Amino acid sequence: MENVLISYLPHDWSYRWLPLGDYKLVELCSSSSIHLELEARVSGNFNLGVTKIERVENPYLWGQYLLRKEEYECKGVVEERELFHDTGADKIHSIVSTNLDRRLACRVKYGRGVSFSPSPSYANRESSRNNGVNRALILANVLVQKAHLVSGCLEIPPQGYDTTVGNCNNV
Repeated sequence: MENVLISYLPHDWSYRWLPLGDYKLVELCSSSSIHLELEARVSGNFNLGVTKIERVENPYLWGQYLLRKEEYECKGVVEERELFHDTGADKIHSIVSTNLDRRLACRVKYGRGVSFSPSPSYANRESSRNNGVNRALILANVLVQKAHLVSGCLEIPPQGYDTTVGNCNNV
């Protein structure tokens, strides 16, 4: 199975032979075009204090993502969105090794689960105060097939929807 997965890994990953279950954080060179582009996107008009940018290389999570994407595509059109999630820096290793866990969400205004935003400043501003000042901003590809617009509290999306969207599409 590992040999099959290796053929689907992104071409720019630095290390292609990680055992399943292992991951690597690769710091991007501060003068690279991707680093400069991401830093500009994150900083915008706000100084969010970017100290470093790392790419997550986790073959297992990548494989899970590809399988979920194919599952969604079999049901119809799926949209891939680049969205931000703000968390405490101390939680990064848990997240990049086992993924985000919706059961750990404590603020669930727009649905019980992990919150993402297209706006890095919004994600940072609305991050739990428990995350303190030592923060990490995750840029993730998020699969969306059918989104339910929410204006108040909601536990889970209605049947047939895979996510909720609220606050003028900021969440």
